[in-house]
Amino acid sequence: MRTEARHSLSGRIINTDAPKDHDGEGNDFAPTDLLASSLGTCVITIMGIEAKRRGWKLGEIKVDVYKIMTLIGSRKIQSLILEIFMPPDLESSTYKALQLIAEECPVKLNLEESIDIQMHWHQ
Repeated sequence: MRTEARHSLSGRIINTDAPKDHDGEGNDFAPTDLLASSLGTCVITIMGIEAKRRGWKLGEIKVDVYKIMTLIGSRKIQSLILEIFMPPDLESSTYKALQLIAEECPVKLNLEESIDIQMHWHQ
């Protein structure tokens, strides 16, 4: 129930473990945790790429991702809720542009037809 994934270019390793409520020990990220984390980090990354291209200084962005699993039937992710905390000193136009850019996150675009994704913004 434990796995190891090695990144081919860097050699870095990510371990996973099944969650405690699904016959694992819960000692590492579960595969569904990685999917949720992938969405959160993609949102931050795509905003960072655009900010770099436009010469914007972003400061610190924090994203908390909450994963809700189905309770009935097949075990799958029902919804992902992102609480996105933006720097308080961003200009309104920059803030709005980053919100639009986040909607184009490739991970989000690939998941949104099968998982309910909610993005809550805080500044």
